[in-house]
Amino acid sequence: MEASEARPATAGREHRSSPILGVLPYIGVILFLFHAAGLVISQPDDWKQSIVEIGVVYMIGVAGIGAGISHIFFGRSISRSIGWEPSPFEFEVGVAGLGFGIAGVMASSYDPDFWLAVIVANGVFRVGAGIGHVREIVQKGNYAINNTAILFLDFMVPAFLLLAWLAWA
Repeated sequence: MEASEARPATAGREHRSSPILGVLPYIGVILFLFHAAGLVISQPDDWKQSIVEIGVVYMIGVAGIGAGISHIFFGRSISRSIGWEPSPFEFEVGVAGLGFGIAGVMASSYDPDFWLAVIVANGVFRVGAGIGHVREIVQKGNYAINNTAILFLDFMVPAFLLLAWLAWA
């Protein structure tokens, strides 16, 4: 195997990405944490259901819409920040993210069984994406910021939401 095959195509190139690209994936988590803190303080006896609901709305809904828009309209920059060459798959990932985002925002209008369906479907997508990112690290040494930092969201958000739903339900 040649050295160029062992590294991502952009490994030798300097890429300056906007700081927004580094923070954007975490917007859903950040908004969730602010809203959750307020809920726990204002509703000390009855906050568990609300935590699950806002978790779905922010960490799947808002985050998915943001990811969808980013991948659809700024795919080249997103690809580079992940350490990949631009690809038509950015559009497909964007549409998937947008679909999950819309379902996540809609979830608060439906019963908690719908929330669980959104949590599971989005969790399968995220964990699958996370496995892909780990493979990139192991096989190609791709330590680009948005190939590594995203692992928290890919694995921890689905685990948290599923455990929160099970603990509340």
